[in-house]
Amino acid sequence: MYYDIRLSALEYLHFEGERQACRYVVENIEIQDTLTEEELVRSILQSLQKVIHDGIKVETLIEVLQENYGVTGSCCMGIIERIQLELGMYCPDRKRLYFADPEEPGSYTKKNTLYFLFDSYSQFLQL
Repeated sequence: MYYDIRLSALEYLHFEGERQACRYVVENIEIQDTLTEEELVRSILQSLQKVIHDGIKVETLIEVLQENYGVTGSCCMGIIERIQLELGMYCPDRKRLYFADPEEPGSYTKKNTLYFLFDSYSQFLQL
């Protein structure tokens, strides 16, 4: 489970000449929301449709996960592995992600669009 938390803390600054020190006291921690790993990965994939492309750097994905989603460094690789599974990607050099289907190079957005068009068409035929 992943938690979206609100943390309230007091910061105490102590100055001695040119030296300074900080001390934090946690007042309150509230859980705002919880997500399973699957829900988090789905949410990330939806918002990263235009970012994920063939040959994307793992380092870039780690930065995006940390900055935009607040995912800790230790959890990033687990989420990237889930993204690989969901999108059928592989990482031969552990530096870049590539789509497994060489016949269809391109981005996740292209594959996602085709999937939704096919799904909508099949629903239309059932009516």
